[in-house]
Amino acid sequence: MTKESPSHGKVLVLYTGGTIGSRPRDKEDPESPQFVVPWEELETGTPELIRLKARGFQVDAVSSEKPLDSCNIGPKEWSQFAKIIADRYENYEGFVILHGTDTMVYTASALSFMLRGLRKPVILTGAQRSALVDVRNDAAQNFLTALMLANPRYSAIPTVPEVSIYFGGKLLRGNRTIKLDTTGYEAYVSPNVPPLGEIGDQMVLHKDRINWPKDNERFRARLRLEERILPLFIYPGITHEVVEAQIQATKPKAVIVQAFGSGNIPNLDPKFIEVFRKARREQGILIAVVSQCTRGPAELGIYETSAELLEAGFIAAHDITLEAAQCKLMALLGDPDISLEVAEEDFQRSLAGELSRSTYVTKYSDKPDSLSAKAPEASPGRVRFPAQQLAGIWNASNLAQALLRFRKARVKMGDGKDLSEHSDYQVYLNVDPDERLTPDHPNFAGHFKRYGMEGESLVLFDITDAIRPFARPGERISISLQCNDLRAEFTWSSVELAVLIQEV
Repeated sequence: MTKESPSHGKVLVLYTGGTIGSRPRDKEDPESPQFVVPWEELETGTPELIRLKARGFQVDAVSSEKPLDSCNIGPKEWSQFAKIIADRYENYEGFVILHGTDTMVYTASALSFMLRGLRKPVILTGAQRSALVDVRNDAAQNFLTALMLANPRYSAIPTVPEVSIYFGGKLLRGNRTIKLDTTGYEAYVSPNVPPLGEIGDQMVLHKDRINWPKDNERFRARLRLEERILPLFIYPGITHEVVEAQIQATKPKAVIVQAFGSGNIPNLDPKFIEVFRKARREQGILIAVVSQCTRGPAELGIYETSAELLEAGFIAAHDITLEAAQCKLMALLGDPDISLEVAEEDFQRSLAGELSRSTYVTKYSDKPDSLSAKAPEASPGRVRFPAQQLAGIWNASNLAQALLRFRKARVKMGDGKDLSEHSDYQVYLNVDPDERLTPDHPNFAGHFKRYGMEGESLVLFDITDAIRPFARPGERISISLQCNDLRAEFTWSSVELAVLIQEV
């Protein structure tokens, strides 16, 4: 059913159902089972909406033939919502989606990745208690406020060109939000970013927190979604047989590993991580990591267990929520032409404000090599990686960290020394092959101690401070590594530079 008025400056409501549109089946018996009413009944049963329209606020509505409980809303419906918004994008100031609370975060996350280059508000809202049920409710205010936010020209407020959730007095970025409470009127939070706005007697919107589209980015809707994304919860005692059985049963295109803390999983049994390594290498399955914690990022390489994950082909996207990770991979892998490598790169980068930090990786060497002061080279104890252009497009002033990563690295100490002995490595940026290198060189990037290692692992050198004056997208930077310790031999399989950029 569709109702449209002929003029502009109006809001389109997509009515899906949910508690906001529910009432007892028997109006005379408040204890009778709840059911979702048609849009016409909700419209006429909301006197606040009638008064708002009497003041010149224009609302059109689109409703499915049969309103749905939110637990029944998924990828098929997300594509329908995205198509409706795309088809009518030019005719409305903004869009409001009335939605049940259980899966609202998933819908908001999915639409944020499907509606690219968005320049108009798309506001999702719902209620914990329907106005059709009780005079004490949160439905009327959530609905009216969402309408006002979706029509910034009428409300004389800044435009928020994002897919967001309005609920309980707060405007939250949809893909940063989680549902925290099953009954409270402030049911949602965005644990890793502050609200986009607080709505009380006045509408306070924070323009500096809004994720604006790029100047040259046109609006477009991506409707294809890949549904074969497997979330995998890690718990103490989980075995490699359990993991392998789930992967073989579902044959996913991607697995989202819900890991402990900052990205750790059990590693005492070598077969456990080997299941994932084999899935990535032999089956081309993308293996992503998110944290089970509500706040904070998953950062591979911080601890020994998570460093092993990075070596095995796992990727992490900083502080992305599970819901956003699920929907982002659905959208990315829904592209029939995307490669696994590009999907992995995009997953680690903020596409719609879903990450506090994006990671851009520049490859310096993809072949095994070594560094030893004993080596019969022109410059013993030194290796130089030719200049590479820094990958990606980002704001240099937002550089948060730069990590030189040596994969499958090993430090061996000779002369019968104990493995606890360390060697000192010096890193230099943009120096010529024959330059004399000492710590007083202007392009010296730092000393790094490395102890002997019994096996191969990831080795990180943090060169953030030294690279900051050089770091620009597309800038060519060479890296030189020097060690004067005759006892040490440093070997690795590949070298890369990971640049972490702070996002809005």
